Amino acid sequence: MNRPGRAMTPSILGCAELYGRLRYVTNHAGAQRRTHPPAGTSTASAFDDHDPLGLHGHVLQDLGATPEYLDGFTGASAGYPAFGFRLTEKAARLARLSEEFEASWTWGDAIRAAASLAHQINNAEDDQVLGDMALLAVARHVGRQHPPEMTPLPGWSPPGTPLFLDGYPATLFGHVAADLRVDAVTATCTRETRAVTLFRSLGWRLTPRAEALADAVQHYEAKGLRWPDAIAAAAKTDVTHLERHNWDR
Repeated sequence: MNRPGRAMTPSILGCAELYGRLRYVTNHAGAQRRTHPPAGTSTASAFDDHDPLGLHGHVLQDLGATPEYLDGFTGASAGYPAFGFRLTEKAARLARLSEEFEASWTWGDAIRAAASLAHQINNAEDDQVLGDMALLAVARHVGRQHPPEMTPLPGWSPPGTPLFLDGYPATLFGHVAADLRVDAVTATCTRETRAVTLFRSLGWRLTPRAEALADAVQHYEAKGLRWPDAIAAAAKTDVTHLERHNWDR
């Protein structure tokens, strides 16, 4: 018999999807949030009694883990596999390091540092898989890293502008791709203007709903909307006619 909230079908959780879900948590909780260890302990744990305490407790809760299921797990390395998610080597490093760093850093700093170190490991195929929830979370995170009045630069308006120029992101989704740590040199050489096509050319697999989201963001950006407004408008795109995959909302 499955424990409450346990994933019915084991799934492989890659680095990009886990990173996006970590960003989803900080988009809601705040990048400056800290994990406070329970009274009488000196280290942070992922779970505390019935409630998710740290970063990964919240991610697991968003993946469907119930409060009853979270009891008894003291770290992400045990929580994900026990809940039915096998982490790739790169995702496991992201989970382990971000959990270690959150013991003394803000959640935003912990994720950034852990992602940088995890990037030293080569991608496995599943490390480059993204659903619409994670992709939207990364887009929102990127939007918040820039001034709210950001719009396409004059003459650099999608869909005619490549996502990368001379190794630097030139559009909103260029910055999203850069945050997901695509190879900027290769991305520049492709001269791709459509995010979905760029990701495909670099070996990424986006769910149909994630692809629809990316196209919608670029559509609204091309209309001149500020980046936060383009993302918000795209988030309302009706994708119910598209198949819902494991990592979609």
